[in-house]
Amino acid sequence: MGILFVLFVAVTLTELYLIIEVSGSIGWDFTIGWSILTGLIGSWLAKQEGRRTMISIQQRMAQGEMPGQELGDALLIVISGAVLITPGFLTDVLGFTILFPVTRALYRKGISRWFKSKIQVNEFYQQGPRGFGQTEPLDSQDPWDTIVEGEIVEDD
Repeated sequence: MGILFVLFVAVTLTELYLIIEVSGSIGWDFTIGWSILTGLIGSWLAKQEGRRTMISIQQRMAQGEMPGQELGDALLIVISGAVLITPGFLTDVLGFTILFPVTRALYRKGISRWFKSKIQVNEFYQQGPRGFGQTEPLDSQDPWDTIVEGEIVEDD
């Protein structure tokens, strides 16, 4: 079984258990109200953070810079919004911690480290085309500037 499948099942069962336990303590009406309230607050916060991030992306691009960090933040905010509309207590905690810029930076840093550990960079060198009699690669020369001497022979 895939790790994502196990994770989805484990999180879902844990959320169901917590919802049942909390509703037994505070009642179903408060539990459902809490779920609706966190969904509303989470979607509002995600919208605010999304707007702020989009403005930052536009500013970086206007300066001719690549908005790498801001694009990562935008992706995390979308993930946070999706997690926050999912009913449950664990997903709410995860979603809200992703929304706050201070903790979002920690998530971004952790994800970046994980990606870097999974990506292997191989360096390679490409040799340019060689002219007749040329033994060394054309490093700085334009291959189209290479002069080839010879004669045209017609077959009869």
